[in-house]
Amino acid sequence: MNRRERRWAMLVTIALVTASSLPYLIAWAVRPEGTHFTGLLVNPLDGHSYIAKMRQGLDGSWRFRLAFTPEPQQGACLFLLHIALGHLARWTRLPLIGVYHAARVLAGLFLILVAYRFIAALGGELEQRRLASLLLGVSSVLGWLAGPVGYLSSDLWVPEAFVFYSILDTFHFPLAIALMLVVFMALARPGREPGWREALVAAVASIVLGVVQPFGVIPVYATLAVWTALRWLRARRLAWRTVGWTAVAGLAAIAYPLYGVLAIQSDPVLAGWSAQNQTPSPPVWDWLLSFGLMAALAVPGVMTTVRQQTDGGLLLVAWVIAAGAGMYAPLALQRRLALGLQVPLALLAAKGWWQVIRPQLQARLRRPATAAILGLSTLTNLFLIAMFVLAAVRGEPRFYLSNGEWQTLMWLQDAADHDQVVLCASQTGMFVPAWAGQRVVYGHPFETVDAERREAQVQAYWAGEMGPEEREAFLRENRVRYMLVGPRELEIANCTSQIADCRLQIAELVREPVFEADGVRVYDLNEQ
Repeated sequence: MNRRERRWAMLVTIALVTASSLPYLIAWAVRPEGTHFTGLLVNPLDGHSYIAKMRQGLDGSWRFRLAFTPEPQQGACLFLLHIALGHLARWTRLPLIGVYHAARVLAGLFLILVAYRFIAALGGELEQRRLASLLLGVSSVLGWLAGPVGYLSSDLWVPEAFVFYSILDTFHFPLAIALMLVVFMALARPGREPGWREALVAAVASIVLGVVQPFGVIPVYATLAVWTALRWLRARRLAWRTVGWTAVAGLAAIAYPLYGVLAIQSDPVLAGWSAQNQTPSPPVWDWLLSFGLMAALAVPGVMTTVRQQTDGGLLLVAWVIAAGAGMYAPLALQRRLALGLQVPLALLAAKGWWQVIRPQLQARLRRPATAAILGLSTLTNLFLIAMFVLAAVRGEPRFYLSNGEWQTLMWLQDAADHDQVVLCASQTGMFVPAWAGQRVVYGHPFETVDAERREAQVQAYWAGEMGPEEREAFLRENRVRYMLVGPRELEIANCTSQIADCRLQIAELVREPVFEADGVRVYDLNEQ
């Protein structure tokens, strides 16, 4: 790449990452009076679980413990990136949400720049490379048609498969996709067999990928295996040097994920979490709807690639084959294996358009037709931004805390031991581990062990559907030390704003609160 092309790539990168930050700035600007914006928009349930993991690093720990479940735990060295960012927040005295978004922006910048380098390594005309880069950064085609009629296709809720959505969401998805591309460029660069330097780069990138996103190792090395098979079919011989260095890097890659599997299996609490952590893949037709025009353009791109049989083109086809097989293999984390799937599809779509369809058009139609392709490709991402902004304007309760709730969480953070358990409403349980640091009885459908039963128990408790003995047993079983009573809890209890109205059905409220702020109270159940 020359200087002009690098400058163009940098400008596109900055534009995309800036666009991904606009919804957060707007949500902060339009926050309802008397509320505090959490700083999370995309899937706030998982977003708060990421902040809760970072908080464990902020508290000085390098061991991950489930914060959304009441069981005491030894923990394990999992989610090290999140915990390391928490340590960074502790060392720099920066707020967790600031570190979170700084990591998200930096990961987005890294991904787009690495992706353009990957595109350039595959060759092609300058304009084709630029088209591929733009399709990669903005394309996600037909969700904007399905969303308004009530159907959420994959491009509206599976961020790990889509580049822009992953940058909009968090930091570990874009970082993982970028690391996948680094491994591919080191081990499968067109026209070059890897040596020990490339193998070292691939091994280091694979180890980091295993830490950042352990399941990301699967599609990377499955792709390289399929790519090796396709090259063998082309030449009827194996490139043993490439196979050998790939095997070495692959062995380095599986070390940390293997530790994670063993650590989870040996810990009953983590094993209970893992058993619930099921992410099945949507049906094939849903993916076709999500990728839409890009998938259609990829078909002639695949046909051209199979005919040309270049190493770079075969790598893209191998990635699609490996991802497609993994997404419907009998695995608990099927959907996660779609990580970065937009990359090969966007590049194949760019090839299909540029090398097959565009040459068939009259010269005067080529430029406007290309612009139309890009324009249609941006609609879903514009719809995503609008969807989050409109939810923020409406005061979505998962985005905002009342000032009383925020003050209460800050009090708990400073005054209460972070190893204690707080009883609160299910939705409040999403916030407590992230912003205060204590564990909760229920707060997450995956990270609360025995989640369905516990959610039902919490609901029954606040609705006054438990008798005195059942209520006492429930509190004792879950080791509850503190009760948080605010607007979300009172709504379930069907009380007015006066907590006194709930005392007939929740006997624990006869105590004096240990903290109160703007209608939110905290009770210490150890105090008589």
